[in-house]
Amino acid sequence: MYQVLYRKWRPKTFADVVGQPHVTDTLKNELISGRVAHAYLFTGSRGTGKTTCAKIFAKAVNCLHPVDGNPCGECEICRGIEDESIMDVTEMDAASNRKIEDIRDLLEEIRYTPAQAKYRVFIVDEVHMLTTEAFNALLKTLEEPPSYVIFILATTEPHKLPATILSRCQRFDFHRVQPQAICDRLKYIAQQEGGDIDDEAGLMIARLADGGMRDALSILDQAMGKSKQVNALTVCETVGMAGTGYINEMAGDIAKRDAAALMRLVAELYANSKDMLRLCDELIGYFRSIMILCTVKDSDGLIVASEAEISELKQMAAMFTPARSIETLNLLQSSFEKMSRGVNKRVEMETVLIRICGIPDSGTPAAQPSQQQAPPARPSQPDQSAVIHSLLARIESLERAVRSGMLQGRPSAQTIPILGSTSEPGSQNSSDKGGTSVNVRELSDTANLYGEWNRIIDSLKENNQAAYSVLADSRAFINGKYLLIETNGFGRDMLRNSQVKDAIRNIVRQISGIDCRLGPYTPSGAVQYHSSNQNDQSEDIRLSTVEKIRQRAEQAGIDVEEN
Repeated sequence: MYQVLYRKWRPKTFADVVGQPHVTDTLKNELISGRVAHAYLFTGSRGTGKTTCAKIFAKAVNCLHPVDGNPCGECEICRGIEDESIMDVTEMDAASNRKIEDIRDLLEEIRYTPAQAKYRVFIVDEVHMLTTEAFNALLKTLEEPPSYVIFILATTEPHKLPATILSRCQRFDFHRVQPQAICDRLKYIAQQEGGDIDDEAGLMIARLADGGMRDALSILDQAMGKSKQVNALTVCETVGMAGTGYINEMAGDIAKRDAAALMRLVAELYANSKDMLRLCDELIGYFRSIMILCTVKDSDGLIVASEAEISELKQMAAMFTPARSIETLNLLQSSFEKMSRGVNKRVEMETVLIRICGIPDSGTPAAQPSQQQAPPARPSQPDQSAVIHSLLARIESLERAVRSGMLQGRPSAQTIPILGSTSEPGSQNSSDKGGTSVNVRELSDTANLYGEWNRIIDSLKENNQAAYSVLADSRAFINGKYLLIETNGFGRDMLRNSQVKDAIRNIVRQISGIDCRLGPYTPSGAVQYHSSNQNDQSEDIRLSTVEKIRQRAEQAGIDVEEN
């Protein structure tokens, strides 16, 4: 029967363990000096060698002819532990044996002395899954076990263990295996299995395995089932990835804000049965690299990629500003979370790509220190993308106001207070905490679209689900210390709640560092002063607002066609 690679190539000695010298060297020294503890705790992410080291240690401590702290692998004890014919080494899965009754059975076994080996070794995997009662039952024996008993506890989540358990164990933290170490090990194993894997494919598997050697070997095993000559394309086909070619093309279309091309690529990948969640994850990894190249001068060691891939990434990073790369990454991660909750993945992927195409630049692309020629400087002019967004927001607000009749019979902007201020609705003027009169209309007319509002809303979901539901489709504009929120009547009622206001202020303070005042977004076109001739004044307000928009567009260098 075929044996999978991660079992076939499981290390037999400490020297075979990849990427954990700080653990293996210490364990060998303890065995050589005879300073063996009664309880060990092995922690770390999955596939990094915790259970493997526990089994090697169990053999080494009982080996009849140890070699420099390693088990010889030849004596009857080593062979018996390897084929599980010796019952003095017991491995228990705490995920399925987590109750107090299971621990009592284990403690019952501890009473018996070893039958063949020197020590009885109990390996408890996923120990964090034990119940509180089970931990309490284990506690006293773990502190003072019989002289012939050694406990080895393994877990991926040490923070879930009681402090009383942690204090009674020698703790060893297993690190994620470095990508290059994983790549080298995969190349060695592939050669021993009669195949070959190139560096690009090896590093791609290392990225997918996230520092876990077992996961890396599982992917290699699957890829070698497709072809003995493993390259990047083989890995992509094996795990269902879009691949470097598609991701580079999508990043180029994002840089050019070509939403139509992006939609065609998504349609093609969807037709090829590519998982949209996996595609989003690939884009997150790609734009993480772009963000690092845009913001960090010395990025060596921070990006897992071949030299050719890094060269392509640097060329792409020159097309993005740091702010735009960070906002792209934020939107992708938010979309990934939504996809994980079960929304229509293709629609969500298309939506986030369109939103990413609309992200304005805020500054010039970061110069790459390793490049010979810096990208050409942008002309000194207003950021047209930001201006267009602001103008569109004003036009949409004006059109909604005209359609819904908001221009008639509504109080003036001066009668709408800044939320959280000392004045109440209906008063003639609003004031901030210092008592200065505040005109919401004037603030709204000069406010800019607040780009962090989506993050604020996402954070609000954790604090107030009801407020999140009402404000999910709202927008916000910022003017100095005032944050003006555009929402419906239900939203304005919700924003009068002191708990909601405090929650939003705290989130804004954490994300943007702004100690803001809240208010309704009420531009000139959305309200009207009381007058005897309301229809005429509505037309005057509409025309004055359109004139302002036209003037601002001309200042920004945008052609305006009047109809």
